[in-house]
Amino acid sequence: MEEVRIEIGGIAIRVTGSQGVRQTMLMPGMKTFMSPSAEPAITFDLDVPIVAPTCQTLHEFDIADGHCRCRFAVDSEDVYYVIFGDEGILRYDLRQPQKVVLTLFPSMTVFRFALWSAYALSALPLGAVPVHSSTVVCNGRAVLCLGESGTGKSTHTRLWQEHIEGCHLLNDDSPILRVADDGVWVYGSPWSGKTSCYLAEHHPVAALLRLEQRPYNEIRRLGTVESFAALQPSCPPMLAHDERMTDAVVAFLSRVIGQTPVYRMGCLPNAEAALMSHKTIMG
Repeated sequence: MEEVRIEIGGIAIRVTGSQGVRQTMLMPGMKTFMSPSAEPAITFDLDVPIVAPTCQTLHEFDIADGHCRCRFAVDSEDVYYVIFGDEGILRYDLRQPQKVVLTLFPSMTVFRFALWSAYALSALPLGAVPVHSSTVVCNGRAVLCLGESGTGKSTHTRLWQEHIEGCHLLNDDSPILRVADDGVWVYGSPWSGKTSCYLAEHHPVAALLRLEQRPYNEIRRLGTVESFAALQPSCPPMLAHDERMTDAVVAFLSRVIGQTPVYRMGCLPNAEAALMSHKTIMG
């Protein structure tokens, strides 16, 4: 049995197994997050055979590249499963919230998504959620750009970097949003989509910005209800289709919204849009 320790989103994770541990460390960027001396809060047990019992399907969805149909389900004992087509299975029991068990995944693409799913389920009770966004850091404060695929999240953060001094990209797909006693923070992660940006950094969040394509640029701050509607779609899909998971996400987002402004912006892919959002958020 092999073991490696990593730290993502300020949470230390023990990864155990044999081939699965080696596969974990082959993930692009994962070595950046190695933390051998960290005291683990979560354990991912890999290479464990799992036979899913008869389950109630809560949600079905495709992973980002469309090569695998996934099913989020729960059995009669309230144990959760994520079934990744024919690739493998994840098992998560709320009675042991610090532990996730996964089968072996031959496809690296599906394996990366399985680890992301394991993190999404087990980190939520610890106040951390991976959020689909492109995140830019400007003079030490971070802005998460949210939106549906193709709305220009990466373009908007690139425009910040090109036209505003003191900016760099933290993550381009799935940074970790965390609520702590001292505020709302965002962390880099080993899940950054097609952009190789794997930074073991964390920064206070200045704002969350929901983007929409428009033939003009405009931005406005959202109220509480609108903020929930803007943020919830960017949370992991399996967290939105079960009452207990949904309650935990609502509690998490309530803490985020209570401390951090949320904006909605309709914009063009131009420098003026970046300058407008920067001036509104950063002052």
